[in-house]
Amino acid sequence: MLNNQVSKAVRLAIAFGAASAASFSASTIAAEEGAEKVERIQVTGSRIKRTDLESASPVLVIGREDLAATGELSIGDILQQIPAAGAALNTAFNNGGNGATNMDLRNLGAQRLLVLVNGKRWVSSLGSTVDLNSIPAASIERVEVVKDGASAIYGSDAIAGVVNIITRRDFDGVELSLYGGENMKYNDGRQYSADLTVGTTSERGGLMLNLSHVTQQEIWAGDRDISSMGNSSTTEKGRLRLNSNSISSDLRNQLIAQGYTENNAGESNAGFDLVPNGAGSSVGLDSFRDRDGDVYNYAPENYLVTPQERNSFYVQAFYDISDDVRFVSDFMMTNRESSQLLAAMPLTIGASFGAAASRVDIHENNIYNPFGETLYGDAARSGVEGYVPFAGQRRFVEAGNRIYRQNDTTYRAMVGLEGGIGDTSWVWDASYIYGKNSQDVYTTGLLNLTRINQALGDNCNAATSCVPLNLFGGAGSLTQEMIDYVTFDSVSREGLELKDYTLNFAGDAFELPAGVVGMAVGFERREESGYDTPDPLTQSGETSGNQRDATSGGFRLDEAYVELSIPVIDGLSISPAIRFSDHSAYGSNSTAKVGVEYRPIDDLLLRGTWAEGYRAPSISDLYAGNSDSYPTLTDPCNSVDGSTPDLPGCAGVPNGYAQANTQIRITNVSSPDLKPEESESKTFGFVYNPSAIEGLEFTVDYYDIEVTNSIGRYGASRILNECATGDNEASCDYIDRDANGNVTDLRNFLQNSGTYNVEGIDFYTAYKFETEYGSFRTSLDVSYVMTNEFDGEDQVGIQYGDAGYPEYKGTFALDWALGDFDAHWQTRYVDRMQNYYDVLGYTPFYPGMAAEIGSYTVHDVSVGYSMDAYNTKFTLGIENLFAKEPSPEYLNNDLAISTNNFSVTEYDVNMDRFVYLRATFKF
Repeated sequence: MLNNQVSKAVRLAIAFGAASAASFSASTIAAEEGAEKVERIQVTGSRIKRTDLESASPVLVIGREDLAATGELSIGDILQQIPAAGAALNTAFNNGGNGATNMDLRNLGAQRLLVLVNGKRWVSSLGSTVDLNSIPAASIERVEVVKDGASAIYGSDAIAGVVNIITRRDFDGVELSLYGGENMKYNDGRQYSADLTVGTTSERGGLMLNLSHVTQQEIWAGDRDISSMGNSSTTEKGRLRLNSNSISSDLRNQLIAQGYTENNAGESNAGFDLVPNGAGSSVGLDSFRDRDGDVYNYAPENYLVTPQERNSFYVQAFYDISDDVRFVSDFMMTNRESSQLLAAMPLTIGASFGAAASRVDIHENNIYNPFGETLYGDAARSGVEGYVPFAGQRRFVEAGNRIYRQNDTTYRAMVGLEGGIGDTSWVWDASYIYGKNSQDVYTTGLLNLTRINQALGDNCNAATSCVPLNLFGGAGSLTQEMIDYVTFDSVSREGLELKDYTLNFAGDAFELPAGVVGMAVGFERREESGYDTPDPLTQSGETSGNQRDATSGGFRLDEAYVELSIPVIDGLSISPAIRFSDHSAYGSNSTAKVGVEYRPIDDLLLRGTWAEGYRAPSISDLYAGNSDSYPTLTDPCNSVDGSTPDLPGCAGVPNGYAQANTQIRITNVSSPDLKPEESESKTFGFVYNPSAIEGLEFTVDYYDIEVTNSIGRYGASRILNECATGDNEASCDYIDRDANGNVTDLRNFLQNSGTYNVEGIDFYTAYKFETEYGSFRTSLDVSYVMTNEFDGEDQVGIQYGDAGYPEYKGTFALDWALGDFDAHWQTRYVDRMQNYYDVLGYTPFYPGMAAEIGSYTVHDVSVGYSMDAYNTKFTLGIENLFAKEPSPEYLNNDLAISTNNFSVTEYDVNMDRFVYLRATFKF
């Protein structure tokens, strides 16, 4: 029976991992015919060592050879391609990205997935997500993904599952790996890497170190047809709206005499929408024209893939102090320099664009003001004699692009002891982890609103060291002197510090008639503190960028757990576990888990789990300072046919109100009173590896996860719609409007009220077989999503901007090896998705918009050749062999769904054949 378990464990390793069981050299069961003892190993998802790799929890194992066969340089990019992965941040996020790559499982959010390295926590961000780019791929032996709730075993964040990254061990010699690749057609997106690994082992200890460098160059959005158009409401010429009910009758008559149209004449928000007609320092009413459909295309100035450089150092060591005690330690440090690039800063001033922007006035004595009247931005000053409100927009193209540069450093050190207790089966380990992440963000091209207000004021001239600003001369009218006076560069800093203390014991507790009861017990204390210090102008709100207050805070979490493995009858065992937690911010809570394994016959394992999970609120959730955001939102009170929609919440909005800007200012607010998120997950399935067909494996697992009290914002769009329709009148209390109807602020709060429910089936099969033509291995991994609900709204099969939720995703792989050659082919499939705006019924009004995004299949191939005499291997690979491009989400210029017009989490962003060459030398 023991040997049968060994055989099946090895077959599982073959099926789930690399082309051979060699990737499990650190954990493969050791047994010989007739042996009485079998080495026990610890499988991710349990603290109890066991003799079988198969467990009650579904676990996906990706071996080192599989990692190398992908051609990817980031473990985060590899994990985002598995079918069970959801939408998560990566380096294709330019607007809103920060150079990090996260992992999402089951579309529950990256913050609900726990990331471990060698079974211990990794350093996270203020929002409790882990940047997987901080873990060099060259140091990784394999990755184990637990696809069910594991909070009772590992603690907070393990709601969707656990990613455990196992590093290389017992390495002897020197290995140098060089990599280079680029897109064939566009000759861009170049990537380079160099990795040096050195190690030595002896009877008492071992030492390994790894040095890694990665360079990823940019791809421009304007260089791909699908992402080359992104139209903004602002223009490089500028736009101005004057309320005709407030300006003097003389100016109103002059404008009409010049031929300008008075929009919404006779209504409360009637006015003139003017666009400068050309450049020049001298402007008058004849230098304007009526506003038309011209807009600014920001896409060519944006990155599609952002550039970065990463340098990593990893060292690990162990030493046997005695036969029963081993000293273990590791240290990893990664520095990342990354950047994002956006089009020139848009200036939005006037009552329609928030508190800071509304403080900007254009004085009648300003030398570039052609109207002869002071234009006021603040509607609250309507009692001033001669009050003339305005709203203005102008893209500062003369100032150049905005650049966001991050200098991010993550390091983590672990020291510990591990050993056995005499001649018993009990083992123990104790460790201390110190980790820290710090990031400096340098931003160029921002606008100082205080300086802009001065430059548009009454007394701005050389004598006051002030440079007047010409907003009415059209594109090219801003001089370098003007730009230097009103622009500034900012520096912000943020960081997180982790201290983690653990003590674990595991062994045989007692014996029952059916076998020995295994037991694990442990204690953990985790302390985290963090900060975010924005630039002073950003904190004060005197910038054209988003205002953000400083963040500072931390917490302490003490936990204890017990896990059992109880044999009930021959072939049937249950594994209960419970964890108790005490959090300094919200108090105490507990989570439990029960796993069941039943082997009715030697070839078949039936398994199931029930688990409670939780996620403690992060530092950002609890203590983040208020911050502005300007999402693209459609105001439901916006006039479509010249009259305000007949909705209860729009009753106080002026008739004929037209939304001045699709980017509405909202204020994001945190809360120190948040409670932990809670979850309940269920899985059941089977593993079948028939003895009659050696190397064949089938795995089917059903999952159902429900998250309650999830921490999230109520939702800006939801607040707007609930207020307008009258479904929730309280939502109107969170909205501020000016006298013209424009939304000037919307407060979006964090709360424990959201729910998630995901349900689906994972299918996996693999088969390895030998022929006279070589060794073959095939595998098929499919994820079928039955339910993906957020707050009761099912999102299956729908594309939401940069995130998509396909019903089916799958990968098929074929690996071959013969002598010195090996080859790999992988196909990734994404099911078709419906456009969210089509779901809302918008596509009939926008006939250029695609109602559905077609299914997507991409092929990756590679061929390797080993020169054993020289300990050298060369690999040539092509990602996206047929240069497959995603279907466009929309062709209409007025309603953008996402920044790049396709989901950067589901599709290949290169849209080209990416060819790479890797050379590995061993000494």
